[in-house]
Amino acid sequence: MKDTKRSPLEQGHLPFFPRFIFLTLRDQGHDEAALFAGLNLTASQLNDEHYRLTKEQHEQFVLRALELTNNPHLALDLSQHFAKASNLAVMAIANSGQVAKALHLLMRFNSMITRTFTIRSLTLEDEVVMEIDPHVDHPSVAYFALGAFVLFVDRLFQPVLGNEHIIRCAQFSVPMPEGLAQVQKRFGFPITFGHATSRIFFKAEYLDQPMRQADPKTVRLIMETCEKALLEAESEMGIVGRVKSLMIDNLAAPPKLGEAATYLGVSSSGLRRKLAAAGTSYQVLLDAIRLEVSTKLLQNTAEPIANIAYELGFTNASDFGRAYRKWSGRPPSAARKARAN
Repeated sequence: MKDTKRSPLEQGHLPFFPRFIFLTLRDQGHDEAALFAGLNLTASQLNDEHYRLTKEQHEQFVLRALELTNNPHLALDLSQHFAKASNLAVMAIANSGQVAKALHLLMRFNSMITRTFTIRSLTLEDEVVMEIDPHVDHPSVAYFALGAFVLFVDRLFQPVLGNEHIIRCAQFSVPMPEGLAQVQKRFGFPITFGHATSRIFFKAEYLDQPMRQADPKTVRLIMETCEKALLEAESEMGIVGRVKSLMIDNLAAPPKLGEAATYLGVSSSGLRRKLAAAGTSYQVLLDAIRLEVSTKLLQNTAEPIANIAYELGFTNASDFGRAYRKWSGRPPSAARKARAN
């Protein structure tokens, strides 16, 4: 593969976690050549912190790891080695001084750890909740990514919590994987599947717990370096936020990709390239926003499904119904029934 220099806005997934997967599997005796055979990716690229994987490279690599190990719950086995997975952002989180601040930094510096998700905090009654939007399409990869992330977060706090779990429960937007019953207890907290969005619910009683603290000068240096890196990461991912904002403002009549590109001051091919480098596409973003908005309307209002379809830019309820089933794996009526129950 020709390794060409790419501008920041053309760069995608960070190699941090894929590199961890590669090194762990290699240490376990898996053949390096088999892991990369037929992929448009090399070990030297994963070891280059300045290289950015495309969404396709990221998904193909994880699928190969799942195939090579024949283990759909690979994230559970990898979690035993998470102590070796560290970068500046993880160091800043671990030395933040307090669990509540560490969770805040986890969300703030998330783009330095992985770009597989968009993460945001939610304010629910007396609940500390993190909402996760995966940027991968394949269900097996999405389950792996979600599982790895919640386990990584939980393991990150266990040393300061006396091996207690900071996660109360988790909800995943992916279908329930096969063989879950045999491994469910290994997570250490309940996980349910098939939700409209993925969420992590934290135990509020641990928020004031102190984290381990390094030398103040060292912590300050780490934080300054992370903030600088974060600015670079936000610059790379900025196009996604601008496109989402444009879609939300025009949800009843979403602009075509070419129209959006003109509004944003880039060419159509340039917009496609930048979104692909950020691990997504125009249609994926539009579908995700439509799914989120329509699910909230179905579950929280009595608005007729035909009206919801119209509000989301569909000409009839049938087209919306087919689209909603494709997005969520269930018809709109099932989402409404879930609300009633």
